[in-house]
Amino acid sequence: MTEARILHARSGVVLEHRDDGYRLTSLRLEAARDFNDLATAEQAFDAEVLASENDPEIVSRLGGA
Repeated sequence: MTEARILHARSGVVLEHRDDGYRLTSLRLEAARDFNDLATAEQAFDAEVLASENDPEIVSRLGGA
């Protein structure tokens, strides 16, 4: 069961706090990435947001310029 979900709207990146850890999903990733600790999950989230915001295909799909 998901306890919390953070969506970064400009990039489509989602970080979920789950009973068994943290899950990162993104339009860029082929599969979800799972993490055991918050610090690592947050670093991966920030990196994925940056990568997604710099990916013209993702920006276009989300209605950006």
